[in-house]
Parts: sequence; C-alpha cells; structure tokens
Amino acid sequence: MYDLLAERFNPEHNTGLDACIRLDWGNGGIQFAVREARLDLDCDSPPEMTIYFASEALASDLLRGEVDPVSAFMQGHFRASGHLIWVFHTMAAFRP
Repeated sequence: MYDLLAERFNPEHNTGLDACIRLDWGNGGIQFAVREARLDLDCDSPPEMTIYFASEALASDLLRGEVDPVSAFMQGHFRASGHLIWVFHTMAAFRP
C-alpha cells in the first residue's frame, strides 16, 4: 500500500491537507502524513484522522479512483474519525 501511495500521490492537487492519516482495514493498516503538498510515509505521530475500510482492496480501489468515494461512503463501505472533508481531500490527493 505504501508503494501505491508513493506512486499515486499528486502534489498538484493542493488539497490543503496538513495531517497524519491512518488507513485501517481491520486486519491491517498504514499511517502517513500529507503536509504542505508533500507525502511523508514515515509519520509516527498520533493520527489526526483514521479512515476505516472493509478491506485493503477497497482502500486501494478508492485511492486509485476506481470507486467513487462519495457513493462508497454513503453506502457505508468506509467510515472515518476526524474531519470528514479530509476524507475526500485524501482521496483527491492520490488522483491524477
């Protein structure tokens, strides 16, 4: 998953994110930060937002843009703790 994040991160999206984020899929997860349009894969501070997915595959599909995040969220396929708007900014940061 870290490879996917590094490969897909688009600093041009300028989402305004400045947070340590955790992606959690039950039996695993990762943590990273987006600060000043830069991706930090070594964030070890407490996450300011956690996004909970049903599976790692769903997290991957959402970050790749293969699944619409608004529809997936409304259907309960993932949830988040923290600032809800950051969820969608996070997804946008990994879109082309």
